[in-house]
Amino acid sequence: MFASGALGVDVLCMAVFLLASLVALCWQKAVWVGHSAGMLASAGLAVAGLFGLLQPQLHKTQAQFMVRSSIHSFTSIVYRTNPLSDFFLLFIGSVGLLVSLYGVGYVREYRQEKGAVSVSLLLAGVLAFLASMASVVLAGDVFTFLVSWESMSILSFFLVMYEHEHSEIQRAGFIYVVMTHLGTVFLTVGFFVMAHYAHSYQFSEFSRLDMPTTAKSLVLLMMLVGFGTKAGLIPFHIWLPRAHPVAPSHVSALMSGVMIKTALYGFLMVVFLFFGVGQIPLWWGMVVAAIGVPSAVLGILYALLQHEQKRMLAYSSIENMGLLFMGVGVSMLLFSLHQPDFAAFALLAVLVHSLNHALFKSLSFLSAGSVLASTHTQNLNLLGGLMRKMPWTAVFALIAALSISSMPPLNGFVGEWMLFQSFVMLAIIRASLWVHVVAILLLFALTGTGALVAMAFVRSFGMTFLGMPRSEAVTNAKEVPWTMRIGMGALALACVLLGVYPFWLLRLLEPSIRLLTLVDPVGVSPSIGMNNISWLTMIAAPIHSTIGNFEPLSIVLALLVMGLLSLWLFGRYGNRASGKKARTVGPVWSGGMTVDRRMAYTASGYSKPVRIAFQQLFRTSRQLSVTEGDEHFPKRLLYVHRIPPFAETYLYRPLVSALLVAANVIRKVQNGQVQSYMAYLFLTLLFVLFLVR
Repeated sequence: MFASGALGVDVLCMAVFLLASLVALCWQKAVWVGHSAGMLASAGLAVAGLFGLLQPQLHKTQAQFMVRSSIHSFTSIVYRTNPLSDFFLLFIGSVGLLVSLYGVGYVREYRQEKGAVSVSLLLAGVLAFLASMASVVLAGDVFTFLVSWESMSILSFFLVMYEHEHSEIQRAGFIYVVMTHLGTVFLTVGFFVMAHYAHSYQFSEFSRLDMPTTAKSLVLLMMLVGFGTKAGLIPFHIWLPRAHPVAPSHVSALMSGVMIKTALYGFLMVVFLFFGVGQIPLWWGMVVAAIGVPSAVLGILYALLQHEQKRMLAYSSIENMGLLFMGVGVSMLLFSLHQPDFAAFALLAVLVHSLNHALFKSLSFLSAGSVLASTHTQNLNLLGGLMRKMPWTAVFALIAALSISSMPPLNGFVGEWMLFQSFVMLAIIRASLWVHVVAILLLFALTGTGALVAMAFVRSFGMTFLGMPRSEAVTNAKEVPWTMRIGMGALALACVLLGVYPFWLLRLLEPSIRLLTLVDPVGVSPSIGMNNISWLTMIAAPIHSTIGNFEPLSIVLALLVMGLLSLWLFGRYGNRASGKKARTVGPVWSGGMTVDRRMAYTASGYSKPVRIAFQQLFRTSRQLSVTEGDEHFPKRLLYVHRIPPFAETYLYRPLVSALLVAANVIRKVQNGQVQSYMAYLFLTLLFVLFLVR
């Protein structure tokens, strides 16, 4: 059955993705066809999602697309749309369009190194990957969702393994495929439990679930593990900082900016659409918020200590997903405490920040990819001075860094400010002592991570684009092609516009909030006076009329005035101390020696105070050895510091060791004797007969 309108466009766009993928595979000489079709289909998804959000009345009738199976009704392909799926389609399509445009220039070097066939495989994988993500958020039943989810995981695995000749990438791919299938197991069990109680595999029937609270709680924990693994929440995160950095940079942008948000979509769908907001136990929200706190705090701490740019961004994604799940947990807590308006506002903050993160994190990965393409290194200790060589990339990277650091008037500030306000709401309502303790801890976590994020991205931008070059690779760098610059520039412009003028985003989210919370967004979402352009006033009725406010346009004007005033003061009084005499410009001189790159401050040195302050947490180790000369008169020293990954060291390695021991014990069952195997069969038959007696 075909559905008309936006859903029909969505399905058509997915078909275009898959068709373009086949064209890229079969017709390597016409790669431009695949690029063009991919950008066209991405734009179609974005427009269809935007249309669905602007015309929410279209969702009053359940639009559905179904391909019936001749085998069993369970294996039918079912798609449906609602305001939540439209919102996620909007940024899947938008980011997909700009990343696809960026990829046109980025893959040129791959074409020279690996050939046209390899590039065609990469392009086909990216197009199918975009289709699979759209399929996840449009899925209308259990079979379609799980098939789409597994397709997304497998396709992203192949994209991660694109440069499979490196052992590091092989290990990253292995860990990724193991962890993603572990999460899929939990999701499959959880969905089948819900299908059992709903007596249907259709998601439309899941909204009328009649499940015992115990069963709901078990399903919630399964979904938290399953979706949390894809989201990179600690301790299920070990695949993310390994897989995201080794993928091609435009793939990294899609995985970190978009793919991990499908986990947020799935979790919101289960909790708010399937379980409903009527009866949410208090401890559910505490568990969800609690798993977000270590993800946020430890994620940014580990990001601050990385010297590889893309690995640092991967850990930053863990931090942001932690913030988003903290916000979801707060919304659940507020629903449990019968504060639906506050809960709806917290959920609004989550959706706003999810889109903002998709934009600025994609921009960050594309900027890092541009640096990597130009210098062939992402080691922050070897970069520096690139602003002179790559001015456009430097500007885009600066906007991304300021957005991630939640600096006004950029979009990152809007989402985190709203999250902060929702945490304050939880702290001021009448509730038990434990709720207030949780609220205070969440506020400390949010503000603490905010400071560490700013430090991490000052370090990243400064060590990459400022100062003097620290290696020969930087001296030969040049600006990237125009297609890459346009892709980054459009994302940077979106970060600025959504920070200065967030009105449209907040209005677009009203249908999604109404769907998830059954609360009328009028009076809940920030009221924005059209006359004042972007006046955000938090209406928190009925307890407080105003929680806080900020005006992005005023911030822009204030920054502009202060900047112009600073330039005027410098021009007027800057040379007064020297009597306006002519100045001589020469090389930097220090202690009788000309400064060279070995004297420059490094990224490792910048973050060392943090490493020392948290050395008990990180369990760091240092080793200093003489590589040339003798112990007392060394000519060259080797300094190595190690930061062991705590989850692998203290959780997964002991678990794997225990499994290997158990496997060795069980292996004794396979002794090669037919008599033993017959005995096993006989005992199994007796056990089955006992069960069905």
